[in-house]
Amino acid sequence: MAALFAFPSLSWAAKLNPADEASPIWSRGKHFQLKGEVVRIAEDGIHDPSGEAVEILQPPYEAMDGFPRDSQGIVDWVKTLESGIINPRKSVDGKGDMFTVDFDIIFRNTASMPNVRFPHKQHTEWLTCANCHPLIFIPQKGANPISMSAIIQGEYCGVCHGKVAFPPTMNCGRCHSVPNQVGLMR
Repeated sequence: MAALFAFPSLSWAAKLNPADEASPIWSRGKHFQLKGEVVRIAEDGIHDPSGEAVEILQPPYEAMDGFPRDSQGIVDWVKTLESGIINPRKSVDGKGDMFTVDFDIIFRNTASMPNVRFPHKQHTEWLTCANCHPLIFIPQKGANPISMSAIIQGEYCGVCHGKVAFPPTMNCGRCHSVPNQVGLMR
């Protein structure tokens, strides 16, 4: 059976428009979470276009109609979950428990931009720790050279953001939400 998702590499997605090979599909204006965007599943740059599921899955623009959105028109998954509109299974088979971790990490290497707050709670309500640690993020302070360039290229946060979570370049304040003293005049 063909894979439903193609993570983390999307090399086949570049073939959708050879002129845009270097940029992820969401950066070219096609992202399934944007209000009014109608992108076929086989062309969204997220799903494997040769997979059987592309013919039977409900189109995201239909499935997400009425979901809460942020100021940029992007689905706000945290509000969608909190409101009870969706109730994701805790495991593939629907059995098992989810262990929610409630603490934030503040990334301060943001130059003059506000610092980044990474909220574990909102992420661990959806995913177990093993989804991210240790393959995407090494759980040790300073061990992950995260940059916007790396994220945009699909690394670190970009493994999900820009694919199944909000695009990292469309609403900076969702991540850069902690005042940075470096950028403030005294």
